[in-house]
Amino acid sequence: MFKKLLVAFAMVLPLLAGAQTVKIGLVDTQAIIQDLPAFKTAQTSIEAQGKKLDDEYQKILKEAQTKMEEFQNLPADTPDMVKQTRANELQNYDQKLTEFQQMAQQTLQKAQSEALAPIYQTVQNAIQSIGKEGSYTIIQDKGAVLYFGAPAEDITAQVKARLGVK
Repeated sequence: MFKKLLVAFAMVLPLLAGAQTVKIGLVDTQAIIQDLPAFKTAQTSIEAQGKKLDDEYQKILKEAQTKMEEFQNLPADTPDMVKQTRANELQNYDQKLTEFQQMAQQTLQKAQSEALAPIYQTVQNAIQSIGKEGSYTIIQDKGAVLYFGAPAEDITAQVKARLGVK
């Protein structure tokens, strides 16, 4: 009988030890990031780079449109070889525009990743710091939570304060 009681106690003891208080924090990282001055600076820089790329695209597009008008205005007695050469030039412009769009998109994505990575890391460090100080079991981003009840605590204001954001 004593052995059974001891075995039962040994089985329940780990369950009691695991029944610690779970402390859950919620944070709205998007709201924090958007309020950071570094984010606003990065966005301005990325938008400026995007404008430069768009201006260059418009320049190439205008050249292509000029070539198209020249092609359409060729006299009827223009030799076929000249017409074919002009048609090939138009195809080259089409390809050039497509390649430029792809490269511009990749360039902007890379610039955005490079500019935002340190910002995300700074926010992540602040969240981790508050998590350790507040003894949180888990901190979840509000954007990914479908429901939370009373035990969850919103720490967005604490993270903003840690980062000096109002």
